[in-house]
Amino acid sequence: MPGKHYPFISKRIWILLFVFFLIGFFGSQYIHSLVAWPFWLLIPLLAFYYRDPERLIPSQPLAIVSPVDARVVAIDTLPNPYIEGDSIRIELKMAFSDVFRVRSPTEGKVINAWHLLPGDPLPIQQGPVSSLRISHWIQTDEGDNIVISIRNRSRFFHPQCDIQTGERIGQGQRCGMIEFGAMIDVFIPVDARLEVVVGDRVKSGSTVLAQLHHAHV
Repeated sequence: MPGKHYPFISKRIWILLFVFFLIGFFGSQYIHSLVAWPFWLLIPLLAFYYRDPERLIPSQPLAIVSPVDARVVAIDTLPNPYIEGDSIRIELKMAFSDVFRVRSPTEGKVINAWHLLPGDPLPIQQGPVSSLRISHWIQTDEGDNIVISIRNRSRFFHPQCDIQTGERIGQGQRCGMIEFGAMIDVFIPVDARLEVVVGDRVKSGSTVLAQLHHAHV
């Protein structure tokens, strides 16, 4: 949110880092340094994985920015499985070590949200999903519909989402966290102008995936 301060290391991991520090300190002081070493190593490793750097949000109101740090692995046009009509789908693949933070691809209002478990049917297409899928439909003030869908790859870590249906959200605003990667589909209008190609590396909140088309803007 505007004006809200976020530390470079996510608060989600602060308690665990503190516990590891205490174990490392007291282990080295009262038991043996070998006991402390694993915890001293885990502290910087976890700090790296749970980093939450600031990003320069582009001053382009019609830009669709990447929601995550990832690589573009596919771009195609297909029926949108969440809302009626066709959409361009930009498929993003996060690496294990990519920044976990998720950001909103656009400014607008959250119209609907779906939390689908394996075997649940998609809202439009009736085929069941094979893995946990969390999706949000965001509508811009100009009436453009954007859907971001997270396909979880981990059995142990589930995506954390911080936005609710009916809430307004800003372009590039922090809105969740995906620990240790996932596949992300970004569905955008078919008349949007693409700014990326397959193989591109993108950064959350700062890389422009596409530009919405409005002749009067």
